[in-house]
Amino acid sequence: MSTVAQLEPHAMQRVQALAGGPDLAEIDVMDLADEAGYSAYHFSRMFRATLGLSPGRYLSAMRVAEAKRLLLTCTEPVIDVAAAVGFSSLSSFTRRFAASVGLPPGDLRHLADEVAEQPFREFSLCSALEGPGDPRTVDITLDLDEAEEPGTGIWVGWYSAPAPIGLPSAGMLAIDQRHVQLPVCPGSPWLLGFAVPLGGHPHDHLAPPAPLTAVHMAPVTTGCAITLAFSRQTRPALPLLSALPVLRRRLLD
Repeated sequence: MSTVAQLEPHAMQRVQALAGGPDLAEIDVMDLADEAGYSAYHFSRMFRATLGLSPGRYLSAMRVAEAKRLLLTCTEPVIDVAAAVGFSSLSSFTRRFAASVGLPPGDLRHLADEVAEQPFREFSLCSALEGPGDPRTVDITLDLDEAEEPGTGIWVGWYSAPAPIGLPSAGMLAIDQRHVQLPVCPGSPWLLGFAVPLGGHPHDHLAPPAPLTAVHMAPVTTGCAITLAFSRQTRPALPLLSALPVLRRRLLD
């Protein structure tokens, strides 16, 4: 069985520029394929091989990311924000937003208020390890490539795909740590991380323009030792859609 080639870096850059530009609400997958210089069929296969998700899902993620930014920086009604990013139906926008971010669009502004008012504390939503030697243990080194400020929170979560879309199936918030342990998470083998100063602006948590992120680009299904290497993404390949502070609410459920 032949391996599907990935998109060339310059083609991927053109696709990202188009999807992140002013025509986001009007473009479709065919436009992305034309920009990359491939047929829609070959482009879709190569795009998935490059980023791990379909171009349609990527385009939807870019629209939701722009909707997050608008909801947090303007006072326009949700229905106007939906139209501005290319959704003709408020109900379909609400469903897609909630699935991608972790809460309905109308609640995002309330979550920003919570982030501003409630201090963060360490917590874990993973099952407990059974002590040293537990075969499910994943030893994780958190490698930040820039100076870490005191009070830096590092969200680490298990996802079903190598993309920060939706809420993680399980995860934790570590504060000022460089080493953590988590049990493997069946069905969600992709480990992603996001670092942010906990005293920063709520937008730094919910819609950072240049997030400090890490993705372990191989699924983890058994206990092992890995390194999550964080880097600043000035033009991230995938937008950070997960509204991770929502995870705190699970502690109260």
